[in-house]
Amino acid sequence: MRIQIETQKTYGVRILASCPMDNHFHGIVTTPHGNLSDFMEQFESRFAKYSNKRHHRVGHLFQGQYRCVQIEHDVQLLIAVCYVFFNPVSAGMVTKPELYKWSTYAATVGLAPCPSYLSIDWLGALFPNRTLEQAQARFHQLMTDGDPVYGYLNDHAGEAVDRDALRRVVRSYVGEQLQLATLPQIYRSVLRSSLTELFAEDANSSARANAIYEAYVTHGYKLAEIARHLRVNPSTISKIYRRILESRREGEK
Repeated sequence: MRIQIETQKTYGVRILASCPMDNHFHGIVTTPHGNLSDFMEQFESRFAKYSNKRHHRVGHLFQGQYRCVQIEHDVQLLIAVCYVFFNPVSAGMVTKPELYKWSTYAATVGLAPCPSYLSIDWLGALFPNRTLEQAQARFHQLMTDGDPVYGYLNDHAGEAVDRDALRRVVRSYVGEQLQLATLPQIYRSVLRSSLTELFAEDANSSARANAIYEAYVTHGYKLAEIARHLRVNPSTISKIYRRILESRREGEK
C-alpha cells in the first residue's frame, strides 16, 4: 500500500478502483497530467522489487506491457468498475465481490474503511443529487442485484422501462463499440446474454446460424463454448460461422 501511496503522490494519479488477482491486476485511474506510462513504469518497477525481495526472487515480475483503455462516459465507467470488481467472482474465488479482501470494492461501498490512496468521488458523478453514503449504498445494491447497467439506466429513465428491451439496446451498443474497438473485449462478460438466451429452442437453421455469429462476434463466446451448449462438434460450429461470415461480407459488397 505504501508503494501505491508514494507513487500516486509523485505522479498525481488518482486511483478509483483496483483489484489484484493471482497473476495480474486491474486498476482504474485518472491521470490529470497525462503521465500514465511514467506512473505505471514506476509502480510496476517498485512493486517488482518489493515482491522479489519478499519472496527471494530475481528478474522480471510482469510479462509484457500493461493494457490501457480510455474511459469516455459514465456508462463505460460503470461497465469498467463492474468488470474490475466482478473479476474474483467470475474466477470462482468468492461468491460476492465484497468478500474478496484484496479488492477496493468493500471500501468503495462503505463496508470497509477507505484507504488514503483510494478516490471514490466518481460515485458522485454516477449518482448525482445523492450523498456519498447514499451513492455507496445504491452502487452496492446495483452490484448485488446482478444487472448494474440496467439498474443504473433505469434510475435515470424517470420511469420504469422494459428490462429485456433495455438490455437488448445496451448489449447492441456494447457490441457495436466492441467491433469498432472503442471498448475492450474483456468487458463483454459484464453485459452479454447467456447462451440459453441467445439460442431459441425452436429456431430454424438460418436463425441459429445468425445466433452463432452474434454469440461469437458480439458477445465474445468461444466457438468451443457454443458447440458445447448446442451439443455439436466444434468443427460444425466453425463451418457455420465461416459460412455466415462469408455471406455477410458478400452482402456488404
